[in-house]
Order: sequence, then C-alpha cells, then structure tokens
Amino acid sequence: MLSDTRYATGMFGKWHLGDTQGRYPTDQGFDEWIGIPRSSDRAFWPDSASFTPGSHPGAVFTHVMTAKKGQEPRELEVYGRAKRRTIDREITDQAIDFIKRKAGAGQPFFAFLPYTQTHEPVDPHPDYYGKTGNGTFADVLAQTDAYVGALLDTIDKLGLKENTIFIFTSDNGSEGVPRSFGFTGPWRAGMFSPYEGSLRVPFLIRWPGKIPAKQVSNEIVHAIDLFPTLASVVGADLPKDRVMDGVDQSGFLMGKTEKSSRESVMIYIGNELFGLKWRNWKLLLKEMDEQSPYAIRNLAYPSVYNLLADPKEEVPELNYLNDTWIDFPLYKVLEDHQASIAKDAGAPDP
Repeated sequence: MLSDTRYATGMFGKWHLGDTQGRYPTDQGFDEWIGIPRSSDRAFWPDSASFTPGSHPGAVFTHVMTAKKGQEPRELEVYGRAKRRTIDREITDQAIDFIKRKAGAGQPFFAFLPYTQTHEPVDPHPDYYGKTGNGTFADVLAQTDAYVGALLDTIDKLGLKENTIFIFTSDNGSEGVPRSFGFTGPWRAGMFSPYEGSLRVPFLIRWPGKIPAKQVSNEIVHAIDLFPTLASVVGADLPKDRVMDGVDQSGFLMGKTEKSSRESVMIYIGNELFGLKWRNWKLLLKEMDEQSPYAIRNLAYPSVYNLLADPKEEVPELNYLNDTWIDFPLYKVLEDHQASIAKDAGAPDP
C-alpha cells in the first residue's frame, strides 16, 4: 500500500512470518530487508552442548539474512549468542542509514524496525552488559531505550521531525512462562494467554503539530488499526474485495475525538478464539490452566470480567445476580465477528 503511494519501504530485524520462497519480507512489499527470519530462541542452537547436527533435515542454524525486492534472500552470519548480543545495534544503524539515504533523495519512507530483544535469550550488547547493575533484562531495556533515542535524534537532526510519524509499540506482553523476565504491572499473566498482561502493550505515537503531545488514553486500539490509519494519512485506498478488520484511528489520535473508533477486540491465541473485549468488559470462552502455562481449560459457561472492578481478572462476574444484561452486547460482538468471517470466506489471498 505504501509502495503504491511512492514510499520507500525498509525492514530491519525479526520477521518470523514465513521463511519459504514467496514469504520473506521482500516478497511481501518491502524494498529491502536485513534481519532474522525466525524466532530469537534459535540463537541458543549453535551454542547448545546437546545440539546434534544432522539429527533432522530441518535442524539447521538460523542465519542473519538480507534481500532486496525481486532478489533471492542471502544468508549472512550464523545467528548464535555472539550475534544475538550485537544484532539490535546493527539493525538500528542500518535503519538510520536507510532513513538518511531516503531523506537525502527526497523520498518519503517507511522504516519498520522490529527489535529482536527482549525475547529470550536476553543478551545485552557488550556496551550495555552490567550497565544497570540490575541484570541482563534491565541492561537490554536501557540498550533499547538508547537505540530508540538514536532513531529519534536522526529524525530530528535531518529536519524531519514535523513531517514524520514515529510509533513505538509491542506485539505482546511479557514472555508468560515461569521465571521469564518482564513486568506487566497489575495485569494478569503474559504472552500465550487471553488476559490483560498479554493484550495491553505500550503504544506511543509522535507527529508534532498533528497529534497533540502528552495525550494519555485507556481507549482500545488494535495493532491492525495501523493499516487503515496510515492509509488514511497518506491518502491511499483500502481494498474493497475483503473484510477489513482494522479501523481508521486518525481522528482519535489527532485529538479530534476522545473516543477510539473501536469498542471491541477479538482475542485469539494462534487460530483459537478465546473470547473478546467490549468496552471495560471481557468474555472468555476458554481460560488458561493455572497449573500449566500452556494448558487450556474449556468452560461449561463463559467467564465474564468487569475490568474496572476487577482489573486483575481474579473473579468472574456472577452475572446471573446483577449483570445479566452484559451478555447481550458481548455476544453481539462475537456474532458480528463470526458473520464477518463467513462473509469473507473465499476472499483472495494477497
């Protein structure tokens, strides 16, 4: 979509959305890419004392890869623990180089920088190892803070601050398994769960003169809203041949309204529908088994949580006593979603 509106597009970092021919970033719209195609935990493999080479045809090391649109991706260094420590510094520098090149050519650009940290293994750059005195996770947080600062400084020094949308966000909460690092505040659980510790992530956006500074909101915004929102900003048309789940949030972000363009969000883990949120209410068709971080409990009757009264999702509502009405808007969201899937059956795969 951005390429069609003359934007240069570059990605620097973790992909993990397909590692076969036709599925790499440069097959999916990006002009250039350097990073890793799979999960960061594969950095363990080359350094594992128990790794058995040749044990399985798929048991190959992950490499850092690079490609340009229309070219076959090339493998670079093996992605082991040593490379794990330095790659976020390197992709920051590569993103900065991309920004400078495109700014110098007067071309609008979209730089996408999915950092590999703080995914396990948490390995700070040597410049940051031990810097905080609070362990490697804190070191990596300080490191990431500095790298994001370097990106902001680059935009500012190039004189692009007023004309650049800068977004910082995450794809999920903390790792969500015992002894993993990360803090989700008062929210329950983390990744691989349907709870707020998984769903609520930082989302910060800067566009001076267009988005009022220092706004804070607890309204619901979904990552998929970025596509129609950015399409609106650049004047692009959205596809008409499929259901678009994202909504345009430009008016909300620019302070023209205090309300988000959405009131609800569906909750999936993989392809499994766990439930939904509507305003401050949540309905869960399934819950997690507290005895095992990955086990699922099927429920005879859905759990309903009031996230204002019970933000930690500790006790489901006894809705047959005082909140029977909430079933109706919650199930309406669910039914509308299921209808949209049925309507979209057979839509073209982009």
